[in-house]
Amino acid sequence: MDITDNHFHLDPNGQKEEAVKSFLKAGGTRLVLVHKPYSPWNKIEEFKKQVQTTLKLSDKARETGAKVAVISSPHPVQLVKLLEYYSPEEASEIYLDAVDFCTTLVNERVTVGLGELGRPHFEVDQKTWDLCNQILKESLKRAKEVDASVILHTETGTPEVMADLASISNKANFPKSRLVKHYGGIGSIENSHGITVSLLASNENIAFASKNNVSHMLETDYLDDPKRPGAVLGPKTVPRKSLKSLQEGVINEEQFSKIHTDIPNFIYKEFI
Repeated sequence: MDITDNHFHLDPNGQKEEAVKSFLKAGGTRLVLVHKPYSPWNKIEEFKKQVQTTLKLSDKARETGAKVAVISSPHPVQLVKLLEYYSPEEASEIYLDAVDFCTTLVNERVTVGLGELGRPHFEVDQKTWDLCNQILKESLKRAKEVDASVILHTETGTPEVMADLASISNKANFPKSRLVKHYGGIGSIENSHGITVSLLASNENIAFASKNNVSHMLETDYLDDPKRPGAVLGPKTVPRKSLKSLQEGVINEEQFSKIHTDIPNFIYKEFI
């Protein structure tokens, strides 16, 4: 029986393999390991080195016993940070160079998708907002060329936000079923507009999605941050809450299989 945490980070200064061991001991089997920026960068070579760190961490997770699907891309907030050093044209070029590096990794089957792509979760000026949406659309076009799945980092998902993201996906001709809204809540699944939602594994989210029989995945968004142990949710959360929900009849066996096996297999295709 698979138990998949759809959004999990590891940090070279964090718990690393110990966090993976906690996940496995709680009953977990598979991780979607998502690259995160470990330190500020403004040159493409610095980004590439950080992605190599994520790949090394994925190897350690596998050695510990987990099956892993790796996702990497420049974080959407990085585009905003690049604008502090470069013109919009230069910042966009550097960001898309980083996207291209990550599509190459997908093409070489080192990773299975891109993430976190998206746009800032905080307010920015209109020009920056428009640029972020433009770059998201272009990134999705490039992801589609290599048949990559994509994990989105955006503002809180409401039906209106989901509609806007679906519109961008349509313009890029990217399949919404392989576009994942990370850090999802009830607003994301009230009307997902065809985008796959990865719900934060809270009791409220699990109960709502199951009651309404909405397709989704579950995640902790575990950060492995030594300064914030257990944030966002701890590594044991997805297996513990999933198994408890199954035992208590909150979710049935068919729903469990969809959450942890069928949907992740469709989106990521391969866990190694």
